[in-house]
Amino acid sequence: MTTWYILPNGNIKNINGLELQPEKDWFPTDQSLAAYVDAEQDAGKSQEQIIKQLMDLAIACEAWAQDNLG
Repeated sequence: MTTWYILPNGNIKNINGLELQPEKDWFPTDQSLAAYVDAEQDAGKSQEQIIKQLMDLAIACEAWAQDNLG
């Protein structure tokens, strides 16, 4: 099972709720970023850990898109 799916607007969303925008260099939407960061902070993650996770998710999403969409 994949952790990514494509939305009708062309964005790609992870099952954790983070929605990335391929046309905007894989930056997350403002709303999904805020929710993701809040959840990770609530789980006790540091800012550095959250940033690293975001970067890793963006790389994984781009790879998933290349493998599955194109």
